[in-house]
Amino acid sequence: MSVEKHTGTLVLGPALQQRSAALHEYIRVGNAFLKTVKIPYELSSLLRDGQVCTVWVATIKMPTPLFFSATIRIVYAVEVDGKLHKAVDEVARGLRAEKLWLAGGLGVLGLFTILLYVGFLFWIAAVRMLAVDLPLGDMRREPG
Repeated sequence: MSVEKHTGTLVLGPALQQRSAALHEYIRVGNAFLKTVKIPYELSSLLRDGQVCTVWVATIKMPTPLFFSATIRIVYAVEVDGKLHKAVDEVARGLRAEKLWLAGGLGVLGLFTILLYVGFLFWIAAVRMLAVDLPLGDMRREPG
């Protein structure tokens, strides 16, 4: 898990709307090209294509049922027109809720597929999901 700061002209890729955030296929900020980026609604309303801004991004690895992991990037602060906007607590709350929903869903799915032995993989993924955490100390300390 890491945090990064990127400054430059913003290009937003296609987005899938979720409960508390927009999941973009990619964003480009200056020379940085970031795939699979979540932007909370509190911050996404501030961002426009072609805008010069600074974004702070936390990178985390989310487990998948087959012992792989997917890298997700979450924007937790932006600076637009000289004003800093942070959403660290909203990002943490959203990830916590998402983890619980996914872990619960994987647990139930594991219960129904236990006879196929695939259920164990879902249960292991559910436990791994609960272990995912954000680098909150770095996120609170970094911008500003």
